[in-house]
Amino acid sequence: MNLSSKKLNIDYALLQMSYWVTSAVLFCFTTIFLQFKGYSNYEIGIVFAVGNIIGFIAQPLIAGLVDKSQKRILLRCICITSILSALLMLAVCLLPSGSVTIMGAYALLIAGSTLLNPLCISLSFYVESWGSSVNFSRARAIGSFSFAVCNVVMGILVQRVSENAVPVSFIIFSALLGLITLLFIPGQRAHRSANAEHEQANIAEPSALTVFAKENKRFMLFLLGTAALFFTHGMIGNFMIEFIRNIGGGSEDMGNVLAFMTVAEVPVMLLFGRLTKRFKCSSLLRFAVIMFSIKELMIYFASSIPALYAAEVLQAFSFAIFVPASVRYVDEVIAKRDAVRGQALVTAMITLGSIFASYIGGLLLDTSTPKYTLLIGVIVSVAGTLIMLGAIQTTES
Repeated sequence: MNLSSKKLNIDYALLQMSYWVTSAVLFCFTTIFLQFKGYSNYEIGIVFAVGNIIGFIAQPLIAGLVDKSQKRILLRCICITSILSALLMLAVCLLPSGSVTIMGAYALLIAGSTLLNPLCISLSFYVESWGSSVNFSRARAIGSFSFAVCNVVMGILVQRVSENAVPVSFIIFSALLGLITLLFIPGQRAHRSANAEHEQANIAEPSALTVFAKENKRFMLFLLGTAALFFTHGMIGNFMIEFIRNIGGGSEDMGNVLAFMTVAEVPVMLLFGRLTKRFKCSSLLRFAVIMFSIKELMIYFASSIPALYAAEVLQAFSFAIFVPASVRYVDEVIAKRDAVRGQALVTAMITLGSIFASYIGGLLLDTSTPKYTLLIGVIVSVAGTLIMLGAIQTTES
């Protein structure tokens, strides 16, 4: 790896780190912060649902624009979204508790975060088009480790200092994400000047969404399964504090469990490149979706914090494999002209699962019990696993 590639890999790892720290603050501690501000679980569920709906609609639209521009506006989209998110959270700090405006602002923050995920993933392929090799799984592992550390620190800060640590931390790291994006500008300019004529001669228009769906029927079924599979994953993530409290824990326990869960991902993500040398990407995906349902079934039966830790060990064999495997899978089965759209649609379906998980999860928690809520989630997750096992196409590598 030459010096330029090393620098770009470091920059990309920093970008993944910043994104996943902001995600940890936003998605894992929103419930605690909004409860502190006086909102019910149902209202918090509405916030997550509306935010995810906005993100769900925006993802394919923005992805289409990025594909059409030959990814020229990719860095701009990441930078602007990050800075606007930091400013929006600053506004949240100044608004009175119980305000409907806070709910609206948080919905936009969630939408922005879901939009950033596929853009950050696509950036790795964009950088590779400059002639540099990007180790996505290693950068994503660093993101997971940062996510884990953030959850531990935030759990301690919230319990021992104040819930106001949530918006302050988000502002700092969201602004940092926007600044890190600027590190890629010199490489982008060099690539443009060296390949301007070649790019103009080889522009391929991305497919219309209806054409894309007809050309990729099994992939569309894969997307449906992804939405169902991530229903429970999203519900557990959004309302983890409720499930922790149900078995006798608190916010510090939640931070520690989430940290353990994400640390479990790191070794597998770091070794993902070696796994792909021994197993096909499609085989790894099939294994991961089965492990998702087994993990969530174990969470359902967990009656103590140690039992929950035992269930989260399977994060290493489910989510940690699914993330890099799905990225590679999309790159293999989707035409290059629709690359960003393909990645965005996977994230959009994960978002769709979170939309239903947020609304239904919040409603169920306010009207029934955490145990019953988890049971509904497990049933939907198993259905998603079965759909995906039938939809995953066998890949060449």
